[in-house]
Amino acid sequence: MHIARLLFCAPLAAALGCTVEVAPADDPTPEPAPEREQVELDLDHPDDNLLAWNKARGSLDRDEDVFFYWTGSIYLMQDADPDGTPSTSFPAPILDFEGFNVARFEPEGDGVRMVSREMAVYKTTYGNILDCWFNGVLGGANVGQVPVVHVWNDPVNHTLYGADYDELGDEIVFRTEIQLNYPSPLPIGDYPDYSANNTYQAIELFNWYVDRADLQDPNLDSVPVSFSWSRQGQLLPWMQAGQTDGKLVYHTRGRKLLGGFAELPEHLQEYVLEHGPEYQAAPDVDASPNATSWRVFKGLVDSGAYSPDCD
Repeated sequence: MHIARLLFCAPLAAALGCTVEVAPADDPTPEPAPEREQVELDLDHPDDNLLAWNKARGSLDRDEDVFFYWTGSIYLMQDADPDGTPSTSFPAPILDFEGFNVARFEPEGDGVRMVSREMAVYKTTYGNILDCWFNGVLGGANVGQVPVVHVWNDPVNHTLYGADYDELGDEIVFRTEIQLNYPSPLPIGDYPDYSANNTYQAIELFNWYVDRADLQDPNLDSVPVSFSWSRQGQLLPWMQAGQTDGKLVYHTRGRKLLGGFAELPEHLQEYVLEHGPEYQAAPDVDASPNATSWRVFKGLVDSGAYSPDCD
């Protein structure tokens, strides 16, 4: 587009009504790229399903760091005494839990490889990040203040091959349901104060909510997603509860942060910058084996880096 502009003369000439026309100039504003039309996806077809799941859980841009943030509470569930007085009360949460995963995604064979790390902090129910925690609520033998070991898991990698889904009107809900059952990194014989069982058991249940229109928009490499995550697992090693009866139930919710690290709550950004600045981005290499809280804790104990006391 050309715009004819006028340059006004000096004051004396201007008083006589004089103007000078300047040559047209090119408008520096580029023309916007044309929008591409929606592409209908058949989520029962493996290729379409993987494409949609990749856009939801990650990004089609292999250079993009994808952040998922969550917040929620942790409950203690213990079996009632079969012969005891029935109880109708349900305890309040014993901890709050907040964290994020940062990942990059790259096609690999007939799937998509996710390379990530994740961190999370245990907090009081008033929102303060803990250094020490009183474990008396568990009812175990080793009662006292125990050092809290927050989650710093790197790497956390796996390959995506698509996901089960439900269709709720215009919304797609992807489901990932993970049941874990394998030899514990912390066998009771070697770690009696920290191990709940010789077998590590947990179940994690995710729902990922996304608009179908976003999935079918070819202009989007990554789409807005909100999600819920529930988990049932053993008492954490740092709780020093040994084989005390009980399970932890996590109830959280979160969303994809399309603005990246800068969209995390400020207090979490500050904590990461102080304690693990590398968690501002996904890992550069696809390493193995994956880190878990149990494996990380074992490494701390075996190396002498963990002190069981709060000094």
